Amino acid sequence: MKIGIDIGGSHIAIGLVESNGKILAKKEKDINTEDKSNIEKFIEETIAVSINEILRNNNIKAEDIEMIGIACPGTSKDGIIVKAENLKIYNFPIVEKLQRYFSAQIKLLNDAKCAGLCEKKYGALRQYKDAIFMCLGTGIGGAVFMDGKMLKPKRYLGMELGHMTIEKDGIECSCGRKRMF
Repeated sequence: MKIGIDIGGSHIAIGLVESNGKILAKKEKDINTEDKSNIEKFIEETIAVSINEILRNNNIKAEDIEMIGIACPGTSKDGIIVKAENLKIYNFPIVEKLQRYFSAQIKLLNDAKCAGLCEKKYGALRQYKDAIFMCLGTGIGGAVFMDGKMLKPKRYLGMELGHMTIEKDGIECSCGRKRMF
């Protein structure tokens, strides 16, 4: 069994997942304005409580979890959310914080990379060795696959296709730049 976590701009979603990708149970929690005042503590506590609740409701012991995967917007490296501008998170050692609660291996990756990996393993990209996956949202995220493997840049795991200005007179993003929508 594995646990998948998606930290979005407005929610945290947690799922209990079989190795074939089937979601057995899930729980979501909205991130409200008041939660953002101490967002790191809110994320840590929400994830720990929600995972334990899912495990308890499904009669699974924490020791039976093989891995916990976290998808988060922005830039991450070595288990640290380096920058998630839309959440106002900077240098948050999320993996270290969650290791206090769980002994399973915990991995952190950009949310667009996670979506690309899922498409590569279970979805439309399965049959291709070379592919580009693009995720349109606040920015333009993505993943590039060559010979069946996701390319990983040296500096950060981002290979971000964009958190960029799309429309010069667009809506102001939380980072201060203009965006399309």
